[in-house]
Amino acid sequence: MENENDNEYIRQFNLGYEMAKELDLTTPMLKGQDISKEPPDSPIHEGMFQYLREVVLSRKNELNLPGDKQKLDSKEEKQDKNKGRGLSR
Repeated sequence: MENENDNEYIRQFNLGYEMAKELDLTTPMLKGQDISKEPPDSPIHEGMFQYLREVVLSRKNELNLPGDKQKLDSKEEKQDKNKGRGLSR
């Protein structure tokens, strides 16, 4: 019985997540909903909130990416400078 409830919860959670993904939600659908607060009891809403949290996190990571990419590029450029040269004596 408990396993059936778990499976139903997971199914509804995934449905909410996929629905938010299909709609390409970037903010909650209803005004006054705050994803930083505890989500509603509905598994569908919890799935939607989880998707929104991941969107927010990915945006934060994208904002940090250019600086990190520049660091990687400069390391790669330094390594590339020595390619094709023989050993110096």
